[in-house]
Amino acid sequence: MIAPKKRRTTRLCRPSATLSILLAGLCASPVAAESQQELLLFPSLDTYNTFKEERPEIEDSFVRGTLNVLYSYSGERFRFLGEYLWSSHESELERFKGGWQWQDDTMLWLGRFHSTARYWTSEYHHGQFLQTPITRPSLEEWEDESGPIPSHITGLSLEVDRQRGDDSAFGYAISAGLAPKFAEHELVPYDVLDPGSDHGLAVNFRLVYRPEFLSPMQVGFISGWNEINVVSESSPDLTDLDRIDQLTVGGFADWRWSDFRLIASLVYLNNEMKYVDANVNDDFLLSYVQFEYAINEDFTFFGRTDNGFDEDLSPYLRLLPGFIAHRHMLGLRWDIASFQSLTVEIADTSRQGEAFDHDNFKEYRFQWSSVFP
Repeated sequence: MIAPKKRRTTRLCRPSATLSILLAGLCASPVAAESQQELLLFPSLDTYNTFKEERPEIEDSFVRGTLNVLYSYSGERFRFLGEYLWSSHESELERFKGGWQWQDDTMLWLGRFHSTARYWTSEYHHGQFLQTPITRPSLEEWEDESGPIPSHITGLSLEVDRQRGDDSAFGYAISAGLAPKFAEHELVPYDVLDPGSDHGLAVNFRLVYRPEFLSPMQVGFISGWNEINVVSESSPDLTDLDRIDQLTVGGFADWRWSDFRLIASLVYLNNEMKYVDANVNDDFLLSYVQFEYAINEDFTFFGRTDNGFDEDLSPYLRLLPGFIAHRHMLGLRWDIASFQSLTVEIADTSRQGEAFDHDNFKEYRFQWSSVFP
């Protein structure tokens, strides 16, 4: 089980490692003598409102309940992980994978998993309680929330986390599988219930350095290649567009100084859009910088800015009208109990929109999140 909270900084220490050791042995823990099973529930309740919106068609409010269910089995060498997300907005099987612990520090996985070329996703998954803010950076959004990069891949993944003699560690992950398709106004991951659907190749890579093996601090390199087939008949905006070849290259950092924390990522995207009679090349940068300050054991003040370079006129992003082009956000999180929190955010936001002009609006959010048992 997760250890009870002693300090705010303790609760934030490497959430992905906590989940990995607890759920699937991703951090190369020693071979288990006995099999173990774990079930974790991540419930959350969100409210959202806008003010000063420029266009009446912008969704101005909602109340959304969400339950994320994680189940894991860990045997002597075999691992299994399943994750299902239910909310008043959607219902989806998020992860379904089996793995073999090849060596003490090496895991080989087969199934549906999160892309290895995504930092935020690899750290927080779908568990809202694990991340300090309510919103995700626009660069890290899920496919059905107008995310610009694939989040879910179905195929093979190799993960290695190797401790060095000075207690530092290098880890890397490489995966190959089926990329999402592009339909209507979003990326659509491979559906295991529709195995005949046409999907292209996805190859993704992540390299991580940590100054201490179990340290929450890390810096890394990420890269991906995704062949995104297009369902051209699903939208007039996709007429005659056959495929999008997407290359991503970037880096990230998660660093801490006493009660301060900085999370940042910068990713270059190159999209070759293959039309029937011509190809269109589109490239730009997306980035975010998030800071956090632990006021005391219970309260954390945070803020983030999501920005890009040369993205405003991107023909690829114009296919994602819901993509958040810019967001400048401040928030406060209150850990009211060991495994419960209340969070509030306020932001100045610009949505990509369907033309060259963005849809600008102000928003505020409130969330209760938890983890059981």
